[in-house]
Amino acid sequence: MQKINNYCWTFIKFLIAWATCVVIIFCCWTHKKTDLLAIPYPPALINFNTSSQYLSSNLASPCQLGNHIFELASLYGLSKHLNRTPAFFIESGYHKNMLDSIRSTMPGLIGKYAIFDGSVPTSLKETKFQKVCCVYENPWNLKRSQHEYLHLTGKFYQSWKYFPNMREELISFLNTSVQNFGILPISNNNTHVSCVHSRRGDFVEMNFYATDPKFMKNAVKFLKEKENYSKKNQKIVLFGDDFKFMRNLFSEAKVSTDAHESVEYYISQNSAIDDFLYSAYNCDEVLITAPRSTFGWWLGYFSKGDKVYYLDIKHARDRVYDNGEIAENDFFLPHWTPLKFAAAINFTVVESGKVD
Repeated sequence: MQKINNYCWTFIKFLIAWATCVVIIFCCWTHKKTDLLAIPYPPALINFNTSSQYLSSNLASPCQLGNHIFELASLYGLSKHLNRTPAFFIESGYHKNMLDSIRSTMPGLIGKYAIFDGSVPTSLKETKFQKVCCVYENPWNLKRSQHEYLHLTGKFYQSWKYFPNMREELISFLNTSVQNFGILPISNNNTHVSCVHSRRGDFVEMNFYATDPKFMKNAVKFLKEKENYSKKNQKIVLFGDDFKFMRNLFSEAKVSTDAHESVEYYISQNSAIDDFLYSAYNCDEVLITAPRSTFGWWLGYFSKGDKVYYLDIKHARDRVYDNGEIAENDFFLPHWTPLKFAAAINFTVVESGKVD
């Protein structure tokens, strides 16, 4: 009888342990992980009745560098227009990372900002502005605001119209303290450099228009014929987030970190700031193959030749454009040239007509 009781008790303990494990596994499987970087910081301590007026905004801080530059360049341009001081609130770990990223890339830009350590205080009233990412909104109504701290609800601010005629100033904000271009070619009287940017990665996952290999290959051919400088060596430098993709398309390309060798094609594996500086010093023109890539956009904006070609977004089947969240003339500069395939079954790349 004692043995039976011991057996039963052992079996019951086994069942309890098994059930506990099942519950723990279930909880771990279904529990949503806390994003520590998204946890809001305590409200910033700010002073009122100062001699300044400030402009700040909600920010897409979890996004990547190109988006960050758009937001801060646009808010700086708006601040100049409104005669205000741009302000940056460190609201979370994402904001802290965004601040560090901009400081290392464009210290001159963040140097224009008043930095407040903490979230936007609830005492500050929000002003609705910039409803969608890439459509310019006229700031005339903001001029009427008498708020000492004007905080906007928008994000992204992806339009050059927020910082018109500021190209030279924004280029001067780039961090030039360290420059490492590896073996990438130098643009000079004897060498013409065409720069080509591609974007795959999360664009594929998020159903944005990612670089089409057919378009990239044929657009490079278009570029070589269009920018044919017979008296110069022509070099093509590839930039992008998918090394294998670029290598598969241009297997003969040398990587920027390789030993020096003179070839026609190169792939940059340098840092973001080095890519921006390289463009500013050496890219005679830039081809953007994923039209909504903000990194590609800035690569073109900073470029030496200030000459940019891009896939016409009307032909890109991008859901953001289809939803009316991007206006072509607000996003792309007027002197940039859109490209497209000649026809649905003709992959020759040609210039595309612009809509005024």
